[in-house]
Amino acid sequence: MNTPVPDGEDPLGGGESLLGASQGGAEGADRFLADSRGEEAVESARRGRWARHLLEESTTIAATLHASVGNEVYLMLRTGERRRVEVSSLGEDYVQVRGSASILWIRLSCVIAVEAASSVVANPEAFDPAEGLLSEVLEDLVADELQITLTLVGGAVLAGVAISVGAALRLRLPQSGNIAVIDLANIEIILLDIPQSTR
Repeated sequence: MNTPVPDGEDPLGGGESLLGASQGGAEGADRFLADSRGEEAVESARRGRWARHLLEESTTIAATLHASVGNEVYLMLRTGERRRVEVSSLGEDYVQVRGSASILWIRLSCVIAVEAASSVVANPEAFDPAEGLLSEVLEDLVADELQITLTLVGGAVLAGVAISVGAALRLRLPQSGNIAVIDLANIEIILLDIPQSTR
């Protein structure tokens, strides 16, 4: 039912015409859409900052090495040495790397920095060291009776054949024929030379 409107009164009661009301609604919708987009942009930036923060907080040397398996990196060691190596695998307390003619097992506590390509992204959640402990590497080297070179805490170097391992490693020194007994905690690097094939 249509109610008669006295002359001069606005049927909308607010001084707006029907056209004005629809324009005001469109402006309100545009403003709402712009506000929503602005809020989405702010929220997206906030999520990005949070993700970067989480990555920065959880990135460790071990996670970076894990992400670098199969790639070349530079390792900075607490001795001051900088080595260019290819990361082969990661154990619970060591990283296995390849040099030009050797395999090295380096105690993780000796690695003070890793320089990797910017494309290497550490994912701490994917970190799953499955290779065991440095002491288990030594057990394998004892079983194979291989000539190894050890770098010890303080920089001393010993070369010989590992003959037994327990709380300490027994190493037969070929030049003197003596046996060196080394506490496992003092072994920083184990180096195994790879024989080069002659063609």
